[in-house]
Amino acid sequence: MSVWAIVPFKGAENAKRRLSPRLSADVRSRLALAMLNDVLHALVEAKSVDGILLTSRATEAKSIAEKWNVSLYRDQAHTLVDALTDAGERVKNGLNATTSIIVPGDVPLIKGSDVDHVLHYHADVTIVPDGHKIGTNALVCTPPNAFPLIFDGRSYHPHIEAATRLGLQVRSVQSQAFAVDVDTAEDLLLVYSSVQESRTNSLLASDPELLALLDELNLTHPTRHLDNASI
Repeated sequence: MSVWAIVPFKGAENAKRRLSPRLSADVRSRLALAMLNDVLHALVEAKSVDGILLTSRATEAKSIAEKWNVSLYRDQAHTLVDALTDAGERVKNGLNATTSIIVPGDVPLIKGSDVDHVLHYHADVTIVPDGHKIGTNALVCTPPNAFPLIFDGRSYHPHIEAATRLGLQVRSVQSQAFAVDVDTAEDLLLVYSSVQESRTNSLLASDPELLALLDELNLTHPTRHLDNASI
């Protein structure tokens, strides 16, 4: 089995717009880059991943891909689903991947062992939900593009249903590290209060604007810690 990871990246400019009422564009940009680098670090560390494809048209994508020695695919799609589908075809037909794992660039708490954990339990389709079991925070498919993707923020159950309708064996793997995708200030709390060292956590602990936000929310004293991933 040849496993390729696919990581979509819209770019750092005006990233994480849901945080725009509380954080400046510059801070949101640095936050997006820190999270992406954490994700790529984890994928590079993962023993079960044979290759990594960063799919992005952002100007900074080339330097990021070179930094981590990963492949860059400049998709021409207009939607996330189309970009991921195109990238899936790229790893399947151009890079001889038998399996793809789609990982978003905003799950900064994952480590290589978390990725290996998910792949260890892989069937035809393996889905890792977000903390609310609403969205999909990782998706493994054998072969890539084994069924039509959704990714609309509420895709966890629709992905299960779509894959099951095609007769594919589907597994859901719970992972506390993968469960944290950063969209809100409350998500930043989970990263800040975790025991996992990361570029994102270092940024949260050192940037004055981010610290002010955490102070405002009374989040400067960690009260919750995330354990290792579990199925």
